[in-house]
Amino acid sequence: MSGLSRRLFASAAIAFGGVLLAGLSPSHAGALDDIKAKGHFAFGLEAQYKPFEFRDDNNDIIGYDIDVANALAEKWGVEAQPTDTNWATVIQTLYNGGFDMILGGMTATEERYERVNFSIPYMDASSGILVKADSGIADRAGLDGKVVAAGAGTPQIGQLEVTAEELGISYDGDIKSYDDDAVAYQAMASGRIDAYVSTLVSLSEFTKTTEGFEILPFRSDRWATEYTAAAFQKEDDDLREAFDTAIREMKADGSLAALQEKWFGRSFVDGLSDQAPAW
Repeated sequence: MSGLSRRLFASAAIAFGGVLLAGLSPSHAGALDDIKAKGHFAFGLEAQYKPFEFRDDNNDIIGYDIDVANALAEKWGVEAQPTDTNWATVIQTLYNGGFDMILGGMTATEERYERVNFSIPYMDASSGILVKADSGIADRAGLDGKVVAAGAGTPQIGQLEVTAEELGISYDGDIKSYDDDAVAYQAMASGRIDAYVSTLVSLSEFTKTTEGFEILPFRSDRWATEYTAAAFQKEDDDLREAFDTAIREMKADGSLAALQEKWFGRSFVDGLSDQAPAW
């Protein structure tokens, strides 16, 4: 889970990409009506991002996003179907018709907004740095000369790039990326990497059960406050608005806070913006 605030494409490339996506996208007039007619909605995620989504001992996908999706399904009178997919291509798969929305712990970023529209935030997505407790690294500047890594296709890749430029530091080799947090944690334990940057909530899940590691703040004025939001095709305003309405209802009745307490040990509702991230 874990570039995600990354390099801007040239304007011509953006324009071409938009045309390409439009050409690949099926007609979605009334996406919510389509969902109600077929009796279910599919949502894209990568089931390796605990506690947002992961597989239990029975190989079933469980987690915060699953519970949020099931709450939506109940409100809409349909079933929710998680679709485990490759995170690096999740937006393209959305436009190829692989699922109706992305509900997979996605951090809203400017680069992603060029291709999708976001819901209002339904979870915090602030970043942190995972290091060994005896590493001697105390802050972002301490990453100078270290082997650093982040999740493939996550905003933290871009944040590491920004950090190097902002602080005038350099890393030991290229920024490494991992498709699976568990593999990254193994790499840290064995000393192959010195620091792993991801969301605070996912890193906290690891440190709950593993001694010898600590999480440091990873913040900068160079990137905006980070939120987790659902992502939709640009034309699916009706579906996005229905999602926003449902999340506002869940915030008001306490059910969203209850799910956050279940999966993260505390509620983040009071710190969530009521505006969808946009650029």
